Amino acid sequence: MTAPRTVPEWMPSGLAAILSSGQWRDAVRTPSLVETRVVGVLRDRSGPVVADRFARTMTWFVPTGATAGWDARLLGVQVLGRGLALLVAPADALDPRRSVVWWAIPPNALSMTGSGVPLDALRGAR
Repeated sequence: MTAPRTVPEWMPSGLAAILSSGQWRDAVRTPSLVETRVVGVLRDRSGPVVADRFARTMTWFVPTGATAGWDARLLGVQVLGRGLALLVAPADALDPRRSVVWWAIPPNALSMTGSGVPLDALRGAR
């Protein structure tokens, strides 16, 4: 029997929700094409990732303030820090066949992609 998955307190339950960035975490959104290369570079260093089939994006969750100073334009990503919002999948959205927004890599109470890891991966994926 598997132990129940511990989820962060900010994670919605039931339905996807629009949550503000900057309090619990920041985020880095990439187009799906870039995402495939980034996942290959990150491998097991990746924290939680939300996939959005409608927007054709993947969004990595990083510690608050981790993306300060990034030149998102040069990296071809959208940085979601304080004052911005994002659509977050509910805890049980793990199947892309059943959800438009789902967890490609589900979070747990402690996981977050390390602050410099996405930047290095984005540079390596180019």
